[in-house]
Amino acid sequence: MRRLALTLFASALALAGLPGAQSLPVTPGFASPNVEFVANVPLHVDSAGARIVGKYLYASDSRTLTIYDISNPELPVPLGATAVPQVPYFAQEDLETNGKILVLGQGRDTGNATDMLYVFDVSNKATPTLLTAFRGASSHTLTCVLDCKYLYNSNGQIVDLREPGTPKVVGDWRGSRKFTNSAHDLTEITPGLVMASSNPLVYLDARRNPRKPSVIAVGTPKDKRYVHGNLWPNRGTDRFLLVGGETGGGNCADKDAGAFMTWDMKDWAKKKSFRMVDEYRPKDSVNPSEGGAPVATYCTHWFTTRPGYRNGGVVAMGWYERGTRFLKVSSKGQISEVGWFLPAGTSASAAYWVTKDLVYVFDYQRGLDIIRLHDKPVRTPFPAGRGLPPTKAPLFKAVMRPSFQGICPTPV
Repeated sequence: MRRLALTLFASALALAGLPGAQSLPVTPGFASPNVEFVANVPLHVDSAGARIVGKYLYASDSRTLTIYDISNPELPVPLGATAVPQVPYFAQEDLETNGKILVLGQGRDTGNATDMLYVFDVSNKATPTLLTAFRGASSHTLTCVLDCKYLYNSNGQIVDLREPGTPKVVGDWRGSRKFTNSAHDLTEITPGLVMASSNPLVYLDARRNPRKPSVIAVGTPKDKRYVHGNLWPNRGTDRFLLVGGETGGGNCADKDAGAFMTWDMKDWAKKKSFRMVDEYRPKDSVNPSEGGAPVATYCTHWFTTRPGYRNGGVVAMGWYERGTRFLKVSSKGQISEVGWFLPAGTSASAAYWVTKDLVYVFDYQRGLDIIRLHDKPVRTPFPAGRGLPPTKAPLFKAVMRPSFQGICPTPV
């Protein structure tokens, strides 16, 4: 324990002394005239995502779980953290918590050497506590159902979490259904109603029997595209389901690259099906001052809707080397781009609205970027060769906090 503490302390001192350990008033890179850089927290640099519940932000990476107070969203304050007992691997995507328990998975395939499901008690934000490490129910993504009483994973397993310290595998939400290309993630639309990000998209009813959910509607793409994530705004009362794909490499503007999509849910209950309306991919450009990127490891990732979204509005999405894209969905389901943020070294994984104008971006290389979307341009377009202008960004430094073992950003 003493050796661990000394190592963390030395790391904190080294990090605090490096230029990259604090955000600067200017960040290299580009953004559309209506997007403002606010701050960067240089931690969780390999995080694939987080979760906001109330005034708390839950962030994980390959080493730690950290809880922040975001009462002042421009200055997230770390409250507590704990080490995640795993070998470095893919950090959990689409983090799941109800604010009382939180689940993390390690390993993509059930039965492999790293197949561990971790359940944490996060009711005390200063001291998140590991309840159990359960072998046999991990997967690439995990989804809480019915207030985390059950857990559906991307491998199909249903886990009974009514006793969080003793999880039990009790079923398979896929039944006998075969997916043509993916079963990547699920989203609970409203308690007990779950949409599977699969091909085809499958709408499940788990209200009566969460161990054996029934299929109530299906949406089938016209091709074998990979379906990555979905959101149905306002608990499934909006006209359009929002869906994202994901592809690796190539040009994100290509017609077979991962896209952001709208699906018409009108009369789904009567027809037992739904159809795609529109899809969006960024324009073909390698010029960063135009929002382009010369390389792309992957295309499209996690997205959220702006507060106040109702039958149309603005979506923020992490688009890897294409940075953060702001997309407007019309009342007819048509998609258009209204802004973008492309800082140097970006590989944006997920974008989360915190307020009506403020967005947290978890970036595989930059950590946490805090940016603001304005409804109108706040500056002229970039002159040739110029990047982001100065901003009143707060400074952060890395320090040791006595309340828990870890290195935390603290506002200066």
